[in-house]
Amino acid sequence: MPLINTMMLFFSAINLAANNSIPSVRYNRCDLSVPGWNEFVKDKHELSRQAFLDWVAVGKPHVGLEVTLMRKTRASFKLALRYCRQHEDQLRADSCANSLESKDPRKFWDNVYKVSNSKANKYATTVGGVSGDRDISNMWKQHFEQLYNSIDCINDESIFKHRLSNLGIESALSIINTSDIAIAVHQQKKGKAVGPDGIAMEAFMTGSSKLLVHLAILFTMFTKHQYVPGKLMQSIIIPLVKCKGGDLTDVNNYRAITLSNSVTKLFESVILNKFQSSSDVDAYQFGFKKGHSTAQSTSLLKRTVDYYRQKGSHVFACFVDFKKAFDRVNYWKLFRKLLDDGINANIVALLAFWYSHQEVSVRWRNVISDSFSIKNGTRQGGILSPVLFTRYIRELLQAIVDTRIGCNIAGVMVNVLAYADDIVLLAPSWVALQFLIDILDFNINQIDIVCNISKTVCMVFKPICRHKVVCDKFPAFMLSGQCLQFIDEFKYLGHILNNNCTDDNDIKREIRNLYARTNVLKKRFSKCSIDVKLMLFKSFCLCLYDSALWTTFNSGSLDRLKACYNKCIKIFFGYLRTHSVTNMLSDLGLPTFVELLDKCRLSFCFQWQTSINPIVQFMVNVFGN
Repeated sequence: MPLINTMMLFFSAINLAANNSIPSVRYNRCDLSVPGWNEFVKDKHELSRQAFLDWVAVGKPHVGLEVTLMRKTRASFKLALRYCRQHEDQLRADSCANSLESKDPRKFWDNVYKVSNSKANKYATTVGGVSGDRDISNMWKQHFEQLYNSIDCINDESIFKHRLSNLGIESALSIINTSDIAIAVHQQKKGKAVGPDGIAMEAFMTGSSKLLVHLAILFTMFTKHQYVPGKLMQSIIIPLVKCKGGDLTDVNNYRAITLSNSVTKLFESVILNKFQSSSDVDAYQFGFKKGHSTAQSTSLLKRTVDYYRQKGSHVFACFVDFKKAFDRVNYWKLFRKLLDDGINANIVALLAFWYSHQEVSVRWRNVISDSFSIKNGTRQGGILSPVLFTRYIRELLQAIVDTRIGCNIAGVMVNVLAYADDIVLLAPSWVALQFLIDILDFNINQIDIVCNISKTVCMVFKPICRHKVVCDKFPAFMLSGQCLQFIDEFKYLGHILNNNCTDDNDIKREIRNLYARTNVLKKRFSKCSIDVKLMLFKSFCLCLYDSALWTTFNSGSLDRLKACYNKCIKIFFGYLRTHSVTNMLSDLGLPTFVELLDKCRLSFCFQWQTSINPIVQFMVNVFGN
């Protein structure tokens, strides 16, 4: 108990020192709602307020110097406020221009964020059939409490604790030194939201070497005793809107982000740096890994399908969708997997205590619900969560790869690809894919994950040579005793695939997205300077997502995208329809469409050639670019 009190005094001292020494900005209501308040209104508001207080102090007379001064300062304040209201767009545009001219990118993007990010949930007065901030907060509390306590883990908990008791964890103590803390601090980012303790990460990033020593001692004590104080295990869940254009009253249109204390974020980083858990099957997982991308996973899928189609074979694909995969993680089974990998027993025991005793509450606007405990799931937004989840489903991928059934190229299995919880199974025959689906069904039951049958779909890619097509229709695949739907088109990791292996529909998707982004920019930033517009257009409109993967398409589709690109530039920068495209691009310093497309392809080609993924390296060696 004295140790806990000392620790809480330690963090109170950090918080007090951070508040006194680190510059911070506290926004009031006027700062957020009135552009130009600090430049035009603030001083007049202070004079008006002081004149009002002076008038009140002398008894609120109807005549005299005080009432005259109060009326004049109030009129000046209201005039300035009216000016800001009437020129709101222009003042926001000027603010963006000034921050760009001063070469302050952080301030520039902060201004852009304020202009473009109208928080959608502030307009949702009813969610899940419940109204009122307090009632909505309680509704979310019941929703997440049910979700994070949906798995029976009692037996798995007893198995884990029995195994842990036989390991002799005291002999496996891992001492955390100041270099571990320094590395973890260096990995943190500024400007992140604070947790329940109210301490910003900047307090540790700007701290002295003495602070690192105290943190090293504290974290070592955590691992030695496998204990974390309850105050540090508190976290807050914030429901965020997935699609602002969707139904804001639908509970399923929200995702949960967890805000943790800054010291626990730091501790998670230290633990993450000590994780040494890897396997050959990790090559099939492209999510949450440095040097990997959705484009690599999609390209590998398309190349495998093209290889088989050119050889005269069908390819059967099953795109698997899980129900709340991260939220249904049985962490007692996960901790047993970590022990299997040889992870330090003290750290695993500490994680077990941490996860099983954490207290979570939900914040909706300014209302915080009562706290509740959780029995399953990884924390969304946690530093360790991606690594823990990929480790949790490793045996699932391993079981599918070990069957040696399904698509393979020169002996290398490509029968499963995963990007986080987005999994696709590939096989050259109907029987083979059904066998892989059965393997998947068995293994997900072992780890308490449930498939979403309505969103798990299958697709058949036919051979290029028509006379090698075996059949036009195939029996439905079965998963958990239910039939899976066949589809002709699927959006995989943002890229539209169809059973004809053409990219015309994906080009149409990019055309729609380009028009949408341009219209949003024009609506919100039409009064900005040319320099600001160029910065925004280059950031949001010069990225043609997965354009390097377009190989088979009609020339007309690409011509329409080119026309869309040129038209969007004219729309956003205010050029006439008849204006020369060459002169326009020359004036603005923007690349032509052909140059942009070549740049995207070269960038992906370099990423593909230098990939650290073993399967991608094999593809490069066999097929080249």
